[in-house]
Amino acid sequence: MKLLFSLTLCFFSLLLSMNLSAQFDTFNLRSISAKQETIRKDLDEILLEANFNIDKINFSHDVSTENSATVTCESEKFNISIKATEAEWSSVLYFTLQKMGFLFPHPRNQISPNEIDDTLCGKTILWKPALKYRGFHFHTMHPNEWVHAFLMGNEKIAEQTIKWLARNQQNVFDFNILKGNQQYLYEYLQAPFQKAKDYGIHAGISFGIALHQQNNWQLVSILGSLSDKNSAKQIDKKLPGILQKLDISYLGVELGTSEFTSVNYQRTIDWLNQMSVHCQKEGVQLMAKVHISSNQENPEFGNFNFVPQYCEPNVGILPHTVFYYALEDEIAPMYGNENFKHMKDFLLQENGKRMNWFYPETSYYINLDIDIPFLHLDYLRGRSKDTKFLYENKIEGQLIFTTGHELAYWMIDWTVCLLNNLAYNFDPLIALKLLGEDAPAWEEHLKFHEEHFTNNQLVQILTFENGGDELMPKHRIHNRNLIKELSKSATKTLHEIEKLEFVLPKIPSTDFIKNRELKIILDISYLRIHHALHNRKALLENKKANKMENLEKAKSFRLQAQKLMDEFIKNYDRYPEAQIFEDHNNPTAYPFGYGKQAADLYLWQREEQMILKNNFSPFFMKVYKYLDIVF
Repeated sequence: MKLLFSLTLCFFSLLLSMNLSAQFDTFNLRSISAKQETIRKDLDEILLEANFNIDKINFSHDVSTENSATVTCESEKFNISIKATEAEWSSVLYFTLQKMGFLFPHPRNQISPNEIDDTLCGKTILWKPALKYRGFHFHTMHPNEWVHAFLMGNEKIAEQTIKWLARNQQNVFDFNILKGNQQYLYEYLQAPFQKAKDYGIHAGISFGIALHQQNNWQLVSILGSLSDKNSAKQIDKKLPGILQKLDISYLGVELGTSEFTSVNYQRTIDWLNQMSVHCQKEGVQLMAKVHISSNQENPEFGNFNFVPQYCEPNVGILPHTVFYYALEDEIAPMYGNENFKHMKDFLLQENGKRMNWFYPETSYYINLDIDIPFLHLDYLRGRSKDTKFLYENKIEGQLIFTTGHELAYWMIDWTVCLLNNLAYNFDPLIALKLLGEDAPAWEEHLKFHEEHFTNNQLVQILTFENGGDELMPKHRIHNRNLIKELSKSATKTLHEIEKLEFVLPKIPSTDFIKNRELKIILDISYLRIHHALHNRKALLENKKANKMENLEKAKSFRLQAQKLMDEFIKNYDRYPEAQIFEDHNNPTAYPFGYGKQAADLYLWQREEQMILKNNFSPFFMKVYKYLDIVF
């Protein structure tokens, strides 16, 4: 009897292990590996850019689980012997190049050593990534360089972006496809998707099931979303074609008809399960985006954003947070939330049940950072803290939502790449250290940002209210006092003035910052403190002369910032063909580049004019076409 029981127990244990293995297999993207000839060609380009002969460095690759490289030297030449898995071998090589002094902070900026350090000779270098899947969602619903790269056929930008990913050990990326002529889109994407595959990078695309905002391409029409039968037909008709025409590893989908409006909960679950069947047939992983909005609750299913938990295990998830706040921060007053701990709990709850990648941000294009411009150094702290949390909790992936690399935001995205390397121990300053910056000086700035902008919430004052805040004041993107509200409350205005005056003498010096590009944007960020202060002082004044005096002072600080901004664009506009700082036609809902408002400090001017003219309408000096964005 005991023998029979033991055999039965062994049988069920074996069956369970087989099922768990099968389930684990569903958490892997399709198998791809970088081509040696592709990487060799890229290495040649790197060496030529550095003015070295292409035979200066050679490499070989043997399949192994070690993920290591041994450097040997002979006649001033370097040989890199790689022992690594098919998935990671190219990352081992690029990390070894990084140890030799080759840095790739921006797709159009390579930093090279004058001479390669020969102390690496005889050394073995280990590559230990924090996460299995790591990369970026290039948010092409915003008018950035990647719109031109992937939606408008600029192959140069596309190829440079893919190389930047590979050179920084990233292995996944995607972007939004938008409404328009899909046939042209398929033609544009053939070359970059093949290039990504050759570099061992998984390509994906993103669109909505029924999401209509910001020119997003979607499977289901607004009317179709009201019917089980019609919506199912539209999915069956449209989805197989796009999966067959585009060579992708995964598909990210948006839920609801917007970030704030849900569809029938059970119908959404059915859509995801239906889509996952089509995706599985083509070897594509389906990933459902889990937004942070807090206004959609159902007595049976709870938070609409969390409905993927009721789907089949082959529906993966992308739990999303916004702005620079970290998962474990006590304060993150956005979209009606106190903090993001419920998203942290959801990540942990679903881990091991389905493919699970964290989906945070490094730039936020709605009057909070990149379009001000404001360099929020707390992104470094937040992303460092979160990456460590993911690693410690064995969460397999991270996909970073980014609006653009310009206006010094390349530094934040590059830092995120480096944070995935366990050799750097989640150091938020690692990119700045590799650039040769004074670490203690930057540490002082990081502490200043965390203490005052985040903990004391000065960020509410220094960033700008947007149309969403003004049109829907009960569900603000970021908690703040609107200028209209300040104009009616001397108490609130005085409180903000006191906070600004308290922080002014504490602003750290930027004199020790070596990188002029970073120094300019940080100086502009600090000038905004003076600008916000005098605008609020003007609000308190009843006498016109005193009011005008403060507005003139605010303007003087804006003009100082404008002088710096003019210098910045002259020297650091790396994508002139993408018209980042100009008006231009593009497929997004915005007829200008994401740097356009930063170029002329438009948001600064608008705040001054609102106070001067006592006009606090959402439509005063507006630059966005709200109907285009919503529909």
